Amino acid sequence: MKRTIALVLILCAACGARGQNLFERYAARLTEPRVYDCFRTADGTENRLHIDGRLDEPVWQRTVSVEPFVDIRGKDFPAPAQNTSVRLLWDDDCLYIGAEIEETSITAHLTQRDTIIYHDNDFEVFLDPDGDGCHYFEFETNARGVLLDLMLDKGYRSGGSFFIPWNCEGVRLAVRCDGTLNCSRDTDRGWTVEMAIPFAALQRDFDNPRNHKVWRMNFSRVEWMKADGPEENWVWCPTGCVDMHMPERWGFLRFIDAPAGSRIMPDPLALDGDAYKLLWAMFYAQQDHKAARGRYLHRTQDFMLGATERAALPEGGELNVEASSTTFLLGLTLPARGERYTVDQNGCFRNEPLAPRKVKNWMWIRPDTTWSDTQYGERFAKMYDAGICGVLFEGYDERIFRLCKEAGLEAHYWKWTMNRSELLDRHPEWFAVNRNGESCRDHPAYVEYYRFLCPSHPEVAEYLAEDYLHDAALPFVDGVHLDYVRFPDVILPVRLWQHYGIEQTSEHPEYDYCYCDLCRGRFRALTGRDPLEDPYPMEDQSWINFRLDAITQVVETIARQLKSKGRFISAAVFPGPSMARRMVRQDWGNWSLDAYFPMIYNGFYHEGTEWIGRSVAEGVQAVGGRAAIYAGLMFPDIKGESFEKALDAAYDNGASGVSFFDGPDDAYLGRLKAYLARRGFVPDR
Repeated sequence: MKRTIALVLILCAACGARGQNLFERYAARLTEPRVYDCFRTADGTENRLHIDGRLDEPVWQRTVSVEPFVDIRGKDFPAPAQNTSVRLLWDDDCLYIGAEIEETSITAHLTQRDTIIYHDNDFEVFLDPDGDGCHYFEFETNARGVLLDLMLDKGYRSGGSFFIPWNCEGVRLAVRCDGTLNCSRDTDRGWTVEMAIPFAALQRDFDNPRNHKVWRMNFSRVEWMKADGPEENWVWCPTGCVDMHMPERWGFLRFIDAPAGSRIMPDPLALDGDAYKLLWAMFYAQQDHKAARGRYLHRTQDFMLGATERAALPEGGELNVEASSTTFLLGLTLPARGERYTVDQNGCFRNEPLAPRKVKNWMWIRPDTTWSDTQYGERFAKMYDAGICGVLFEGYDERIFRLCKEAGLEAHYWKWTMNRSELLDRHPEWFAVNRNGESCRDHPAYVEYYRFLCPSHPEVAEYLAEDYLHDAALPFVDGVHLDYVRFPDVILPVRLWQHYGIEQTSEHPEYDYCYCDLCRGRFRALTGRDPLEDPYPMEDQSWINFRLDAITQVVETIARQLKSKGRFISAAVFPGPSMARRMVRQDWGNWSLDAYFPMIYNGFYHEGTEWIGRSVAEGVQAVGGRAAIYAGLMFPDIKGESFEKALDAAYDNGASGVSFFDGPDDAYLGRLKAYLARRGFVPDR
């Protein structure tokens, strides 16, 4: 029960630990908890336990002892001068503890129950049935068999207090001395403790302790080798400092439902040791920082985690820190294990099941009307089984959409937005004009099919909104997917420069749109300037913003119309809002759609898979939770060993799912299924 506060040492440690990583700084406290497998008592009269302090029943003789006690401060301190052996058993009603305590001069002076027993040489038991580090129990006895039993709401380090009026109802305790009590003239051999603790007496808040198959537990001896001290503290599991009230450093007590003496292989502990170690290192850092600076650390980066600590994070693991002036919560998610560990300022530890992360994966597909129902049925079934949730079809075929829906997949109509050749003859005045005065209608940029509309014409937005409303109402259509929601590329992806025989290290006038009379007139009315009279219009942010806003207004008109009818609307966009604004005048981070599919085709930009993660992160931050981000991946660019790395980059940076273009084939659908299972992800259907 000893309470030790060493503020001076904490301050010194906080100041002198600069340059050390957390594992080095708190190495003494990061002791590895031991494990004890507690077996049942056996049936039969010969195995019945008599609580008399003798430990001579056959079942006790078949029971293995815990490891030898050590100094409470750990392995670098002298071994105890006298031995302690502890064994445990259980039955339906009680936990049984038998301890043999070597002592050459048995002394005990206290005689009244619930006095502070450790003023005598004593034996102590600590039990935390639910393993949360709070609301635990302590039992102390001396060689007279005088009992102190109490409960605590939390450790002393967190301001906890003990409740001595609590008595463990039904507890049985017997002590037997092998020597002469309180006689210094002879040499004694020691004393034995036998204790039966009823499970029913340890219930708190209607929580039956037997609901927990693994408890936290420790044992301690306070030994006064010298009359004036200091005392020795010998324990089963060291805590790294003279403080027993660190339940996270106690051992694990596993209840094995087999008779004592059985030879079985228990299941491994349900904790990730490295993750547990990291979380508690951060807890100790919070304590020390509060003691030294008067406040808690508020961000993960404030802990200055080094390579050693980061290596302790399991695959997909994520740390988060919440803190105020008086409280904190450290969290560590372990997706592969489906768990989340947390610890708060009181040292209250939780291991909670993590709801499986739901991800929604897609494929862009051009319908092939030559395929039979059987062919599509088999293909859609494989996609569904692999974890694909929806299909974005370029074009509409009612039969194919129906088959897609029957397979359990969503079917969305993927259609071009600003690139509309069907209007070439009906509305030639609607088409965008470049800085050279050339219209997309007559002089398309790059390729023949680049026939982009000017977003400033009010009729354009109205036409597109009505068109998408019609498409959204078609049978079996779950939503519409906008594409080419932009101007022509003023800057192409770098891999395409060689293909088109151009170098776009600057903006070329023939690819810079829209300089039509309507756009220039509206901009002149707003600013008093004509962009064509500006020698450097590509550097005029107002002119750039004008065109960004023009596209945004078209999108918002379409979105308002579809959302008024409860229809789902998404868009294929360029990777990362910053790139999209610069390359195609597309400000999608400020749109109000339901989902965005940034086309993060890393091969187009001569980038590795890590670039996928950076682009996803930028998009996730830009939309701020207002919409889902589905990372668009060019399948041929991520084949081979890059496949899983590309998925990691997307998911680990906040993508709600991925969408594949030009694949994947059946083999990679199998790899996708295996990947999702390994990461603990489930399809969001």
